[in-house]
Amino acid sequence: MSTTDPNDQTNRALATSLVTRCRTLLAELDAFQALLAQTQRNPQTVEVRSLRSNAFSELRTLEKLEAKVRAVEEDDDNDDNGDGDIENEDALRLGHALRSSNLPFYEAVWAIAKNTCSGLAVFGKRFYWGVAAEEDAAAAAGGKRSNKDKRKSVFVDIVAADGEEWVKISTISETRLLFEMAKKGWEADDSDDSEGEARTVLRNFEGDEGEEDEEDDQLELIKLASDLRKAADATRVRYRHPRLRFVIPKVEEGTSSEIDGLLKLIRGYGITVVCGEKAYAAKETQGDFLTHLLPQPFARFTPTLNVDCTLLLAVVSDLSHRKDITQSPIHHKAINRQIEIEHERPLLPKELWPAMGDHQLVCTEEAAQRFKEIVAIIGTETEQQRTKILMGEAPFTDYSREDLLRKYQELSDYEIPSQWKLPVKTVEAQSTIASARDNGKLPPVCRKVEDILSDINYSVFLYGWAARVATISSNRTVVKQIEAIVEKHRDGDEDLEGPLIWVCDTARSLIGKEKGRKN
Repeated sequence: MSTTDPNDQTNRALATSLVTRCRTLLAELDAFQALLAQTQRNPQTVEVRSLRSNAFSELRTLEKLEAKVRAVEEDDDNDDNGDGDIENEDALRLGHALRSSNLPFYEAVWAIAKNTCSGLAVFGKRFYWGVAAEEDAAAAAGGKRSNKDKRKSVFVDIVAADGEEWVKISTISETRLLFEMAKKGWEADDSDDSEGEARTVLRNFEGDEGEEDEEDDQLELIKLASDLRKAADATRVRYRHPRLRFVIPKVEEGTSSEIDGLLKLIRGYGITVVCGEKAYAAKETQGDFLTHLLPQPFARFTPTLNVDCTLLLAVVSDLSHRKDITQSPIHHKAINRQIEIEHERPLLPKELWPAMGDHQLVCTEEAAQRFKEIVAIIGTETEQQRTKILMGEAPFTDYSREDLLRKYQELSDYEIPSQWKLPVKTVEAQSTIASARDNGKLPPVCRKVEDILSDINYSVFLYGWAARVATISSNRTVVKQIEAIVEKHRDGDEDLEGPLIWVCDTARSLIGKEKGRKN
């Protein structure tokens, strides 16, 4: 019986380690998906599927390789036919396959996400520029998606900060990077700038024959940096271009002048570059494991929140407070759908109260008037009572906040949060809007926005914009229209921003809305 080949022992240990690590990665991804299901109205808002699918496929591949390693080892132990050379070749091929595993990259993506990111949005997404970016935006708005040119795109490994940060990861080693730089003809060129100070410039002496030749000779990291910049410049999230971070964990800064020069070039694209151990340096986070990766939609909220009429109705609706309401033929189909959604995930405790927190709440006179009119016409007795408490109206005019909360609690099956600031204060919007316009606090594009707004929406959204307070609403259609108009009429103003608006995914009608009644 032959002695076990050292290659077999090495392969066995490597295969076992990789399989164990891959299962650990999948367990953590599953734990995060469970956390999303537990905390989010729509867990798919955070896209983890791509990374998990890749890791799961890698596990299946590694398990097969592990089985083959065992088979080769057993054949080696039972070798009586002199086939040792063939079996050694098999062991070498298996060793190469194991060392070529994609698992280290998937581990790096997850480690960098969980240790350095917050507000995770998606793992793995392609972004475009040029015409392709316009088509992508149109498709996101419900238009027809065409076959876009992937040559004008970049694949981003992590989208974090609720969409405002893109992270690209390269696990290239320092040795491999230096080899590629030499192969492409990149050299460090020490020269003097216009002020006589020495600087290092990376040059490719083979890349002066036109754009096509330049791209062929371009280093992959430089091309990625350029593509990231182009795609980011064609993309806006809440009126801003995403900030960019390039993470290269296997390269240490300060060990090679050539690599340092390359990193300087990448930073020249407005990209933050993080190398070595810093790539995995964990942010200081509070709370339980992985909770910092959850969406953080309230991060930019102002101390005062401007509440739209749609959400005032949701706050007083019986649908939002009574757990015993069930679907019925007497209800409008939209009401029955809201009842179903409410039973799955209650709106107030899971979304609206966390959004409102301890913020001062205001609404415009126009929104308050329309809200009260609707409640007066179709609201139930309890919905009308909640409205008076919410707005601090008679007989609750002189009630303290604590007393208002106590009265509200009597009309709800849910525990009213103690920090909720009642009553909602009514504000006069028109003078604030006019003053902001006259003083230049509202950009000229506000005139274009005004043209598409009803009187109530004008008062709500323009007030929030003029007063520099966040508006909360469920009117997604109008919000999308406002964003589109601001972008269309940006006219080169890179700092132009529209009103800060948070959109609640769902609203609640009043239960008094009868079947067949129009909005």
